[in-house]
Amino acid sequence: MRVRVTLLRRGVALAAVVGGLTLLGSPGPAYAAEERPLCKAYEKNTGGGAPQKADTQTALVPERVAPFAIMRIAEAQKVSKQGQGIRIAVVDSGYSRSAQDYHGTVAAGLISQIAPKAALSDHPVLKVGQEKSTVDAKRMVAELNSLAKGNAKGLIVDIGLPATQSAPGLDTAVDTLIKKGAVVVMAADWSGIITDTDSRDIATKAFPNANDSVVTVSASGTWASDPDFTVLPNSNADVAAPTYGAPSKTLFGQPCWVDSISTSFASAEVSAVLALIWSTNPGWSASQVIDRLYSTTSGVEGQGGRYWGAGVVNAYDALTRPAVEEAAEPPEVEQAPMAREKVDPLAAVRENAIWWGIGGGGALGLGLVLRPLFSRRKGSM
Repeated sequence: MRVRVTLLRRGVALAAVVGGLTLLGSPGPAYAAEERPLCKAYEKNTGGGAPQKADTQTALVPERVAPFAIMRIAEAQKVSKQGQGIRIAVVDSGYSRSAQDYHGTVAAGLISQIAPKAALSDHPVLKVGQEKSTVDAKRMVAELNSLAKGNAKGLIVDIGLPATQSAPGLDTAVDTLIKKGAVVVMAADWSGIITDTDSRDIATKAFPNANDSVVTVSASGTWASDPDFTVLPNSNADVAAPTYGAPSKTLFGQPCWVDSISTSFASAEVSAVLALIWSTNPGWSASQVIDRLYSTTSGVEGQGGRYWGAGVVNAYDALTRPAVEEAAEPPEVEQAPMAREKVDPLAAVRENAIWWGIGGGGALGLGLVLRPLFSRRKGSM
């Protein structure tokens, strides 16, 4: 799978930036009328109980260059089955009422906004602390194994929080899910776990990372994004998705705006787009759904280089762009045998006759020339 993505990378690029910059010269676009708090306003809930109401504001970015507009979500929903019949397992911090970290609820909220008819299941793997939270890799193995026990057809596993270390059985659990027909999606990094002091490429430090069929997702921005947010580079990245300004839900279920460029949330968005594709094409295999996602990304590679994969997801094109069929090889045509040269049985006789005729004619001509000479000599005698 990764080899195919590498080939696609040569012709694609940072569409989020392209999508935003193309509108800079146009009249000021309208902002969303709906006011929401920032999703991070309710980041943690370790003490229990509902917090005070957070301040609300209009969308962080203009509607026409917001993440859902860049990925053409609204258009895609009109031509899709909106995730019907597809199951999405949210392997994150949890999104139930007992969740203590906002990542899982924001991820689930994004999925529900994009693929409202998909069925979600909650698989929390985050140990939430007051100062530091960590992903429990062993718990992740258990959650993935439980998913692998059932039917994996039509199952999308969204690993929004990658682990910083592997655990026994983690790669095997992922392999089993993929072999059974599931699509496994993973965030390229999580800034709350992997710090910016790591090496330039964190591909080997985000787990699971052994199976090339895993769809690894990076996050992109727009010209309106907060420049303080950065995404760590991961050379395993297959696609990217913008998140800053996307609509979702807070830890306590209220509508909110995503106020960060996050691979965790980008992973949720891509999982939902895959649900749109798969529900509309239920007969496709997991590989066909993934290939369709990769082959319809937008833009060309920009400042992210190889860390952006095939490009930024375009949900509408994934559902409507005609498939490019490989040119059929012309049928082999058997070469006709060369015509046999006709054999003339009288050729030798004819050729000899010609030469005899030439010789005879020459002798006759010589005789006629010499005859007068011989006649004079005979008369003089």
